[in-house]
Order: sequence, then C-alpha cells, then structure tokens
Amino acid sequence: RQHHSIVARVWEISPSGLYVEMMAITKLAVYPYVLFFSFMTVLTPTALGLHSTGRINVPLEQGHNGTIIPPMLILQRGCTGSSAVIRMAKSLLADLGVPVYNLTRKEIARTGNPSKNPWYTPGGSLADAMRKGVQEASEAGQVLVFNAFKLKSWAQSEAELSLNKALLDMDTRTVIVHRSNPLDIVTCEIRDCFESVHGIPRGHPVNEKGEEDKTCFERRHMEGEVVKTKAFIDVEHLPENLKIAQEYPQMMQDSLRDLGFKGRKVVYFEDLVSHEYSADNLFRSCAAWKKLLSSLGVEAKLRDIHRVLKKDVGTYPPPEPHSEAIFNLEQVQGVLSSPAMSAGSLLRS
Repeated sequence: RQHHSIVARVWEISPSGLYVEMMAITKLAVYPYVLFFSFMTVLTPTALGLHSTGRINVPLEQGHNGTIIPPMLILQRGCTGSSAVIRMAKSLLADLGVPVYNLTRKEIARTGNPSKNPWYTPGGSLADAMRKGVQEASEAGQVLVFNAFKLKSWAQSEAELSLNKALLDMDTRTVIVHRSNPLDIVTCEIRDCFESVHGIPRGHPVNEKGEEDKTCFERRHMEGEVVKTKAFIDVEHLPENLKIAQEYPQMMQDSLRDLGFKGRKVVYFEDLVSHEYSADNLFRSCAAWKKLLSSLGVEAKLRDIHRVLKKDVGTYPPPEPHSEAIFNLEQVQGVLSSPAMSAGSLLRS
C-alpha cells in the first residue's frame, strides 16, 4: 500500500542449505503477513540447522592437498572497471570478516608477462608462482584474491595449461564481471589505445577538436588540466566490435565450465557500482555483490552487505553522457538506430 513498504529476503537457497533472512522493514504497518515474516526471521540461521561463523558463513575449507585456502579469481577484460572491482571486493570481504591477503600487484596470472607475479622467479613457471602465493596467504590464514583477463579451455601453450591445472588443483573460486553496455567498452578501448581484436578496426582517439590524441591509457593518471580525449569510432565496424564485447561473459563461462572451475556466475559492473551515485540503487548493488561473493564461495547476508555499501552512497558521479566520450556521436547514433541493429538504447544522454 502507499506509504507502507517492506523490503525482505524471505526464502533463499545457498550451498549450505535453506535459510530465512529479513533484510529491512521500513514505514511498516502491522499486517498479518508481516507478523509471519517477523516470526520466520527468528529461525535464521541456527534454528534451521545451519552452521554459521557469525555475521557471515565463509567456506574457507582446505584445498585438495589439505594445506591451502582456495583462492578467489575475478575474471574481467579491459575497460570493464577491473581496478575498481578488485579493490571493492577486497574491502567488502574484509569488512565482512574474511581475511584477505594484502596483494598490491595486479594481473599476477598473466602468462604473457609472468614477472608481474611477485612470486615468479626467472626460469620458473607462473603455475609454481601462483602455488607459492596461495601457500603464503594460506599460512597467514588469509585468502588470495586476484583478477585476470581470461582462462582458456582451448589453451595450447605449456604455460597456460600448467596455470589452468594449478588453479584448478587449488580449488580456485571464480566469478566473471563485465559491463552490460558494450558501447562503453568499445569507447574506452579506443580512448585507451587498446589493440584491435582479430584485426578489426575500432577507431582512434582524438581531442575535442578532432585532432589525433596520444595520451591513451595514461590519460587516466594525468593530474591538473588535461586535454579531453574522445573516441572517433569506426562506424563501419562498430556492429562487429559490439558483438565481440558482448561475447566475453558467455565465452568465459563456457571455458570455466569446460575446465571444471567452481562459481562461474556473471555479474555486471554497472550493478556493482550503481549505489555510489544514487541511494535509490543501493539494493541493486547489494544483490549484485551478494551474487559475486556467492560465486566466490562466500555466502554473505544482504543486511551485512547493505551495512558496508551504504557508506559509499553518493561518493561518485553517475556515468557521463556519450556526447562527452564519443567525437562522431551522430554517426554512431545513426548506426545504432538503424533497423539492422535497433540498439539506440545503448546511447546515454
């Protein structure tokens, strides 16, 4: 009814079993069904026969060899907010009582550049380096949380094959994070000067006058007054590039399934951060983070996630309109709005 609302999580299935959770009741009138909900909340979690470690049920069971805590892997391609997500994930896990290993380096599972892994030694293997890292974290009673671009079930190189096996042997938990708007990915990749995929042209970065801009990825770290970098999008190949950007989550899910990894859920970046620019999106973000944590093997309660995320409400502006990031916006709009695509909703005004 108007002026009365109830926000609740009633029945929820987790790997540990069935439990009941009441998240919040606001402006509540006393109705019979509310009394029923309130009664049911007293059954959570122990009355339903579950075992909880307190605020959060964290399955940090030992790995296959009996000596390690399974690591957590967040899979994200470039331009999907990977730096923000890994930082937020570690912070949230710590706030929820999960001991997280203090790892400052990124891309530690990159076979093309194994030196990024702090445990890697020249002449050794990246797989051994990952084992050392997980062992070190486990000995400290902590979980190693890291991100990577992809794990390939179609891998052929010895480095990739051995890395896949090592991560699988350590019972690595996985989640896939992606942007729901592929136009944001393509625009970002152009502005950052990323290499094209399969040789398909994307476009090139320009300044506000349409002149070539070479700041590329460094534009993110420049301070003070800087030239605004925009994407001049190759509209001829835009449909292909959008399709490539959209295919990543399913490709990774299939790959992880074929390799035998646990988790494999897909969560979208926009959902994870939406609370930062509007309090109206707080429950949307809570649900997304719950899904992400569940994929990583952590069953957190929505009320605990809500308690942590509410501190960040309103700390970041909403995404900028595409007119601020795309130079040839009218051409792009023409392609997206064409009958062949009908994708005009991708544009943000």
